[in-house]
Amino acid sequence: MHKLSIEEGNEYLYVTSTAIEILKKYPLCDRCLGRLFAKLGYGWSNRQRGESIKRVVLMELHNMLRNEKIEKEQFEAIARNIGEHAQPLLRKLGLGNDENTRCLVCGGLLDSFIEDVSRRSIPILKAYDIKRFIVGAKVSGSIINRENQLKLEFRLGFGESIKAEIRREIGKLIQSLDKDLTVDFDNPEATLLVEYPAGAIYLQVNSLLIKGRYWKTGRMISQAYWPTPSGPKYYSIEEALWSVLRIIGAERVVLHAAGREDVDARMLGSGRPAIFEFKTPRKRHLPLRELEQEANKSSNYVSFRFEDYASRKDVQLYKDDMAKTSKIYKALIVSEEPIDDDKLKELESFFVDRLIMQKTPSRVLHRRPNILRRRKVYSMQCLKIWEHVFECLINAEGGLYIKELVSGDEGRTTPSFSEVLGAPARCVELDVVSVKLRGHP
Repeated sequence: MHKLSIEEGNEYLYVTSTAIEILKKYPLCDRCLGRLFAKLGYGWSNRQRGESIKRVVLMELHNMLRNEKIEKEQFEAIARNIGEHAQPLLRKLGLGNDENTRCLVCGGLLDSFIEDVSRRSIPILKAYDIKRFIVGAKVSGSIINRENQLKLEFRLGFGESIKAEIRREIGKLIQSLDKDLTVDFDNPEATLLVEYPAGAIYLQVNSLLIKGRYWKTGRMISQAYWPTPSGPKYYSIEEALWSVLRIIGAERVVLHAAGREDVDARMLGSGRPAIFEFKTPRKRHLPLRELEQEANKSSNYVSFRFEDYASRKDVQLYKDDMAKTSKIYKALIVSEEPIDDDKLKELESFFVDRLIMQKTPSRVLHRRPNILRRRKVYSMQCLKIWEHVFECLINAEGGLYIKELVSGDEGRTTPSFSEVLGAPARCVELDVVSVKLRGHP
């Protein structure tokens, strides 16, 4: 009697002979058999691969049975591991009954799992106004171990993982069932996480990110919400966005701005570029103009412009570009000694492309590391207001502490206005009138 073996090599093609050796020992469904050869051929699902391989194997075995190169018992054992595709032939040959063995890897549950989870996922995605998504899969360790052992035993190097198939097939099926839903690997709005074989579904909703600008026409307004036991320490930019948060059903809002101004400084002029992040929104496809109008109703001292939707990459770009900003400040300054026009002209001349050495200001040392910064003042224009009071427009590199540029911070910032003037000076009011990111309008 002829013995089937991969080692014979020349008599059978690789896929067919390998599949026969596998099916001699283990029952596999179409998907789990096809997945072992997933990298061979193109444009087919693993179920189609598995079905095609089984049909060819069955024809080969039937031919061998007819030519008495295989015994009926051996044929029947392999045919049962092939499953439903072999049942008509088994019945015709009068061999056994219609019972099939269960798939070694998935237990015969994978097909129904993909169908069931795909259909149950659609209303979950819709509930959060999701249109673009990706699928993640968590698979039982015992199933992964069985699949890996199978690949090792038969030295299989053309397969893919069951996780990869679950992710792909659920994504494809959801797209085919609902044309409004699309798998998007570049900019997904959510990750659909499924557990196999348990059938649990989790939705990880990505934040809604809006690129824009904000203005602060009042003082004592912070960027971030600052809670205390007795309530917020200051009114904040984030708090001014709570009306938008309620409309889209988000959990909270986080501000990612191109730098920050002091709580007592106003943000005027061009406004500060920022990305507004709304966590876990239930609505995300509302007109930006409608959201902007709602945001601008909340406060008389904070206003917004919403320019476009943003991605997580944009947030990182803003963080990377914070140190590449140039800013124009308007500072109201008081000097202990009288100031004349000649002194102000000297100040203007000195601070032209002037490098400033600045240690972390003493007022923020409790929350910032003590480092030395090197920043430039590009230019300035000064105007005398009263004998001891003058105003300056300061064009400087982002990250320069202006209050300390004026006072010198007891030598921690040098050179300073106080040094050049030869008298102590301090900034009593500060406004930001322009913020420009490098490479941005």
